[in-house]
Amino acid sequence: MNPGEFKRPSRRFNEPPVKLACLSCRALRIRCDGQAECANCIAKGRSCCYVPSRRGGPRNCLARRNRGTVAGGGATDLPSTEEINPLAGSPTPMEPEARSNTGADEWVSQLSGLCGPGAGLRNVEMPLAEIDSIFDSIFTPLSKDPSDSQTSSGTNRIRIYDSNEDLLDAYYIFIHPYFPILPPLERLPVTTSSISEKAPSFEPSNPLGRAIAAILVLIPHPNEKEPSRPAYVKIRRDFAHCFAKSALDAVEMDYERLQFCKNPQDHHAEGVEAFRREPFHPKLPVSLEGVVALALLSVYEYAQQGHLERMLHRASQALALALSMSLHEALDEDVFAEARRRTWWMTYIVICQALAVNHMPPTFDLYDPWFVTPYPEGWKLLVEAQQTLLESATFTRDLDQAIKSGSDASWVLSRMAQLDSQMASLLLLCRHAPSVSEMVPPSDSPDFIASKAMRACAEIRLHTARIKIHRLCAFQDITAISKRAEDLETTPLDPIDGSLEPGNSPIYIQDPPIPSHAHNLSFPFSSDESSKICLHAAFNVVVLLDNLPYPNPTNEICETSAFLSLGLETELPRAMPTLVCCAMQAGYALLMLCVKARALQHTGRVGSGQLATSLTGFRDELYQSLQLVIKCLGNYSIAYEALHGVRDEISQAIEREFRS
Repeated sequence: MNPGEFKRPSRRFNEPPVKLACLSCRALRIRCDGQAECANCIAKGRSCCYVPSRRGGPRNCLARRNRGTVAGGGATDLPSTEEINPLAGSPTPMEPEARSNTGADEWVSQLSGLCGPGAGLRNVEMPLAEIDSIFDSIFTPLSKDPSDSQTSSGTNRIRIYDSNEDLLDAYYIFIHPYFPILPPLERLPVTTSSISEKAPSFEPSNPLGRAIAAILVLIPHPNEKEPSRPAYVKIRRDFAHCFAKSALDAVEMDYERLQFCKNPQDHHAEGVEAFRREPFHPKLPVSLEGVVALALLSVYEYAQQGHLERMLHRASQALALALSMSLHEALDEDVFAEARRRTWWMTYIVICQALAVNHMPPTFDLYDPWFVTPYPEGWKLLVEAQQTLLESATFTRDLDQAIKSGSDASWVLSRMAQLDSQMASLLLLCRHAPSVSEMVPPSDSPDFIASKAMRACAEIRLHTARIKIHRLCAFQDITAISKRAEDLETTPLDPIDGSLEPGNSPIYIQDPPIPSHAHNLSFPFSSDESSKICLHAAFNVVVLLDNLPYPNPTNEICETSAFLSLGLETELPRAMPTLVCCAMQAGYALLMLCVKARALQHTGRVGSGQLATSLTGFRDELYQSLQLVIKCLGNYSIAYEALHGVRDEISQAIEREFRS
């Protein structure tokens, strides 16, 4: 099929989806009876689980008219195509007229908003009508005049690859170190893959290749001297939109085809026969390519598109497909065993991450006894860290609801103590786990770097979880301290400059001031103890984030930052920003500690001698750590547009706090 003639797949179903359906039935587009365990899942022996619907309700038609054409995000969803912003109507970061509290209350509340779902994310939209025309313009035959193509290519060089093999090599350089969902290749080392220097003529034919291409094209070309040029950002965005859309279309075609198989499980090892194409990866069954693609696109929807709901939707689709193929109970030992294990557990991590970022409770049993697929070697700690992070997010959500409703919160004492003990035990395991060199091949293997990064990611998630459960206890008295400082110093605190480009307003949740009855809660820690835990956790997070490896296209072994030591003109982004929320939690904790320290300075609780000097030095240390947060988010935002707002949000907060 001519790549330029790629068409949207025809639908086999004329009737709309059922109103109540489990994840598995929704993914396979079959009728569900809506029972606790539906008949289809019972017949197939599958796990049956439901996700609460977030559709419906009144539409904000005026906002849609103001926005113009409603964007479809370039995605064809498996269960449905309607996308609704879960945070529509939420207050913007700065709405001073909606608040009657003092400047100190307002500033503390604004900082609390840094912990909200999607704090600072920019919503990057594209009308659906534009995507098809862009796709056709990308994959058209070369111009008759070669000089025209060369001129166009020379103006805006982007990462377009000439073959599946080149795409796969680029995956191991830019994605695998942070998201090792594919098995390692046998050939070593992975070297720089070729980037097309002419108008693109190769189109990936499978969903996984297209999903990988959607992420890689966002990384600036190595010869581009001004990667932040608006025109250059736009062309990368356009290519990424088209690749992502075509990946979703390919996933839908794949799994409609799979429905014709009497027993899909029989095609795990014979995926080539089921899908009639060559595998993208020699050790990944073709039947699993769509699951991996959806997991990658979940991250894309969050970091590039700025859509929290679509992030969760893609992750839910990946989970449903994985469950429908029984990846959660994959015990066979064959050539594809490692691929099935990595696909299942990375999909599990992705859905847990999406739920945590959206501040939603788990939609399935995290510790389901039917999840018996063995861990890939060295993954157990990472999975347990992600489980703990989701549990901490659920704890803070339940605590917030209890405070706002004034309901019984006697459970907080035991639950917080239990979670903190769980985190401390896992952190101890992180520090005493076997060295990476004992578990993986030599240092020239892509899995060597990935294993080191995964160990760091597990520890980062655990420290972030600790900040989550301790932050209310640590900073519940900060408003009172700030008010005393404000009484002594009446200089008005200007709100952060929240002005952004038109259409790029951040998705933001702003927490209200802590109700007075929240101070009567019983915690197993004192405010000072929790503050110290938050301090140490935040310091650990920023140091670990700063030490994460950079992509290494030349495979040279170097001790310093890759982009500096290899003589590259521009910094290379870490292409899978799965730790953005961790950086924001650390930034929030550090900023709140800055506010606390500044308030103590102004209230006179610290003398004018050595203690005052120490407090100034303490704020300087906090400032340096906050700069590492900006550095991390800045690196992610080299590739991803939606993260520009996250970086700007924390930068503006730091600038205001340290404004002289």
